[in-house]
Amino acid sequence: MFETAAVYALISAILLALRDIFGRFAVRGIDPISGTAFTAIIGLPVLWTISAARGDFSDPWPGLGWPLLFIAIAGIFRVCFARTMLFAATQYIGSARTSTIVATNLIFAVFLGVVFLGEALTLTLGLGALLVFGGYIFIARSHPNHQGSEPPKNQYIGMGLALGCALAFGAAAVLVRPAVGFFTSANEANFYSNIFAVAAFLPFLFRKGKISEIKNWTPSNWGFLVLAGLSASLGVTFLYLALANAPVVYAFPISQSRPLFAIAISWTFLQSEERMNWCVVAGALAIFTGTVTLIFNG
Repeated sequence: MFETAAVYALISAILLALRDIFGRFAVRGIDPISGTAFTAIIGLPVLWTISAARGDFSDPWPGLGWPLLFIAIAGIFRVCFARTMLFAATQYIGSARTSTIVATNLIFAVFLGVVFLGEALTLTLGLGALLVFGGYIFIARSHPNHQGSEPPKNQYIGMGLALGCALAFGAAAVLVRPAVGFFTSANEANFYSNIFAVAAFLPFLFRKGKISEIKNWTPSNWGFLVLAGLSASLGVTFLYLALANAPVVYAFPISQSRPLFAIAISWTFLQSEERMNWCVVAGALAIFTGTVTLIFNG
């Protein structure tokens, strides 16, 4: 079971790394809140189609109890708060740095998992968390894209947004863990989670002037929004599958290896957009090492 969870979590890491990169281009020049809302809307038909094909909706659902409440709050944390802050942070410090700092959500998830779910805290787990934190320190010492052209204030704003995103992602993972098993499938749980996130976004989409603003989005914005929405929705479904098969302290850390995928993709295809330096690479390696250490704790 743990081996299956590891595969699901690794697939999630790859898809979420793509989400980070696509999201950067998707919200360029547009309101990150509106852009994030549409990535959630775009994901709904995909998630519904998968669950319908699996026959998930023919089975009884958990009803209006605490599992649905937990999934709803997790969706609002994960999509409304975390994804919006993630896409906004990429505008300040790039997708590779943002993805790496957001990987510190591992610390928040492990801490909350121990406190609220009673999962075991061991020396190995503590060492892994320290390595992840050390990776963040390396990233904090790096500089944003196009060194010298961005004021330090923008770097701190981007880092702050990325850390806020990490906290929201970590809290969402802990909420999902006890609730996902009450749904027919992890994909169905993700579908309902996204519905609540979209509902929370609606007041922002219908504010004065928003409709005319959305009409001015470019084909590039729409194309990357679709790619970001698809990769985010499927990536979270695989994360939910991993959490359904293993504890947070085992499954969640593997999904946080995504910074290495984000850095590899950025370095290969986006060198004009992402400037790598030894601090970024060292930080990503430290976070990855911490992740592997935590996996052995499982």
